[in-house]
Amino acid sequence: MTTAETGGKRAPGRPRSQAAEEAILKAALALFLDHGVEGASIERIAKRAGVGKTTIYRRWSSKEELLAQAMGRVRENAERDMGVTDFRDFAALPLGLTLRRMMEQGAELMASDDNRKLLARLIGSVQSHPRLMAIYWETYLRPRREAFSVMLEQAKARGELPAGADTAMLQDMMGGAMLHRLLIDPAPPTAEDLRGYLGRLLQQLGLVEPGEG
Repeated sequence: MTTAETGGKRAPGRPRSQAAEEAILKAALALFLDHGVEGASIERIAKRAGVGKTTIYRRWSSKEELLAQAMGRVRENAERDMGVTDFRDFAALPLGLTLRRMMEQGAELMASDDNRKLLARLIGSVQSHPRLMAIYWETYLRPRREAFSVMLEQAKARGELPAGADTAMLQDMMGGAMLHRLLIDPAPPTAEDLRGYLGRLLQQLGLVEPGEG
């Protein structure tokens, strides 16, 4: 049915600009996963999304910004599914309870093939395309680390962590351990494996008491 046949009104649905943006982000992520940064050119993204290159450049000034947002969208969707909109919202809750909930709800996603592939692509791009990591860090990772630090500092103030605990270092240790288990260990973890690993990791770091993880 044409616009004229509907009385000049577009049929209900997502606005064209929103639909185009979602198609572009989806195409960018798929090409990045399959071919890395080099294979995710603006031309290929535009073709896969069914839009012109000018449509992309009106929204993003570079391929790196587009890819960073595509990866960020994955993280945002995962956080929404986990019920996490801002780590600071959990600052007043017992640390062990909060981390256990995140661990239970996030293990399946983290253990998925797509997530492991995305991490591998991102880490593999650090040296060859440092601007991608720089944008992703400033836009998505650093704000979340700062919010998570608020939660850890509140736990420290309540005596749930040692008074001298370095919360930034704790996050580095958690991130490094997770990358090791997801990318370096040759045995891909199941969600259940990862829950057990996360539980032991949190106990070793003193973030939960034995029996909490």
